[in-house]
Amino acid sequence: MKHAMRLAAVLSVFAGPALSFCDAMARLGVDGGALALPDEGTIADCTTSLQLGGGQQVQCGWPFAYRAEEATAAFGRLNDAVTACLGPDVAITQDQSVNHPDFYDLRIYRSANQEMGVSLKDKAALQQTYVFLRISELG
Repeated sequence: MKHAMRLAAVLSVFAGPALSFCDAMARLGVDGGALALPDEGTIADCTTSLQLGGGQQVQCGWPFAYRAEEATAAFGRLNDAVTACLGPDVAITQDQSVNHPDFYDLRIYRSANQEMGVSLKDKAALQQTYVFLRISELG
């Protein structure tokens, strides 16, 4: 049953005319759904969660083999796609380094009404590297 629901979510993203990455990302809103990595097609189930202050955010995560070059390439493509979607007026910051044995890189994009985070995180205990996208509405 869970597989059928996932397939339905994936098909709903790709039904009808092909959506651009920007359109597919915008459709996530705060309801979640499925999102494909740009130029790759790997699908993530995106979930919602509550933020401090009562807001909501959407998180998408794509697992890769631990420290795989494919993860670094996907992180770069996702950053490029988010930058292209938000346009030249978006403010971009890079998070500070952390004192932790696992690698971590975070880029934060802020527009007038949204904040997006794109991160690359090694999880040594899981032997996986993840690419994450977080979308928060600013209010």
